[in-house]
Amino acid sequence: MKHLKRLLIILSILIVIALSLVFVPKPKFDRINPFIANGVPLVMAHAGGQAYYPGNTMAAFQHSFDIGVDVLEMDVQMTEDGVLVLLHGQNETGNTIGNSNCDTVVWEETYEYLNATCNFGYQYQDSEGDYPYRDMDSQEWHEALVYLPTLEELFQSYGQNILYNIEIKADADAPRTETADALYQLIHEYELEEYVLVATAFDDISEYVIETYPDLLMSTSYGATQDLVIPIYTLTGVFLDKPLYAAIQVPVSYNLPVIGELRLDTKLLIYTLHQMNMAAHYWTINDESTMRYLIEQGADGIITDDPELLQSILLEYSTQ
Repeated sequence: MKHLKRLLIILSILIVIALSLVFVPKPKFDRINPFIANGVPLVMAHAGGQAYYPGNTMAAFQHSFDIGVDVLEMDVQMTEDGVLVLLHGQNETGNTIGNSNCDTVVWEETYEYLNATCNFGYQYQDSEGDYPYRDMDSQEWHEALVYLPTLEELFQSYGQNILYNIEIKADADAPRTETADALYQLIHEYELEEYVLVATAFDDISEYVIETYPDLLMSTSYGATQDLVIPIYTLTGVFLDKPLYAAIQVPVSYNLPVIGELRLDTKLLIYTLHQMNMAAHYWTINDESTMRYLIEQGADGIITDDPELLQSILLEYSTQ
């Protein structure tokens, strides 16, 4: 009986300590953060909303802007002649063949060549299984707005009327810090520092942006995400330094060696990030059940190919 009593006392102490570590104030990201939701997740159109139009094209961006999404999400790369263009490209190689009729990489071609030669609607397959842009000539694909757009074109079109989530892509031997430099210059030129969240999977680019351009809002790279999530889950987040990042952007789970599946859509993680004035965004969510779950968990943003579906679910919640 004495042993049981002692065990209960120890467990009670541990629970009190754990709760204290959860609820104790955390160091905060010390700027106004427009990428934290006010009770309703931000609708973030992945590649402009590529369920309806080819990703990262003006056709997709214009559609999502017209239906009133909160954030246009996109990928940025730099051409050989220093123009920032919007394209994902194939991971690791950066090749355009997965998005267009051109078998090349952006940073080895001029913008003039890519704009005149490459149909970035070529590989797009609609819900009926058809390729509606495949047989177009250059004039036709430009009229259909499925050419390769520049980032400046997007800023000129929408300005401060929407938020932007811009991921720096720098696969293979793509220019890295040069792309970040050009991105900052363009954001600064259009006075969009408070409207853009910069993202990248690459730790070296992330660290460069944080150190060189501290006035930019940045989401965590892969390594920075780990450095944040592990202390939160081990209840040692109180010992973290002041956050330099405005958000994390993650899938709902990662599969890790030894540990297995690690859920990242937990109330503990989201609550702690909010204590730190950081946003929790999730990608790429296209099914209704996961959207509903993330809404109920308190996610700040849902990155989706199908923003119309997410908008319809949020409308339903707002009328309940």
